[in-house]
Amino acid sequence: MKKIGNVVKTHKNLWIFLIIILTFGIGVGIYFGITSASVLDNTLNNYITNSSSTHFSLNHFTILSIILISSFLLIGIPLAISYLFYEGMSLGFCLTLFIINFQLKGFLYIIIFFLLIKIVFLIIYFFFISKILNIGKNILSWIIYKNNKKEQIIHLSIGCFVLILLLFCYDLFIDFIGIKLIHNFNFLLL
Repeated sequence: MKKIGNVVKTHKNLWIFLIIILTFGIGVGIYFGITSASVLDNTLNNYITNSSSTHFSLNHFTILSIILISSFLLIGIPLAISYLFYEGMSLGFCLTLFIINFQLKGFLYIIIFFLLIKIVFLIIYFFFISKILNIGKNILSWIIYKNNKKEQIIHLSIGCFVLILLLFCYDLFIDFIGIKLIHNFNFLLL
């Protein structure tokens, strides 16, 4: 736990930047949610009836793997930041739609959903982005300054792979058990 605190302190500016990107994404999502709430009423009711068929494990595994692989070409850094913005936008959008359509009950439902599913993903993703940025920095140092950073890149890549596997295991838990827990709160939306 102390090591995690040290990582956060060391990369404080990065974490502030990531939180700003996420918050900006949430703001854009809220805007789009307000402008399209009436159009998506049927879609939201469809989600409520089919929410048990939602799966996160393959989506997150695929996206994080693509970001990791593309980080060796330095494309992964903007992809990782863009995906964080997208996650914020989808959170803001869903929050707005649920509040507009279900008021306080919708707010409670989406908060439960966020706490069970998205908060762990976002924490792991923040650590993942930190490692991706270090991979990019080491590759640039290797290319420009001819410093051999091969071992550091391998170490960071293994760390990213461990985070992907950790998130995959958590997502499998969510896919099989967590969605059923969330489905138990569907009474809030009726």
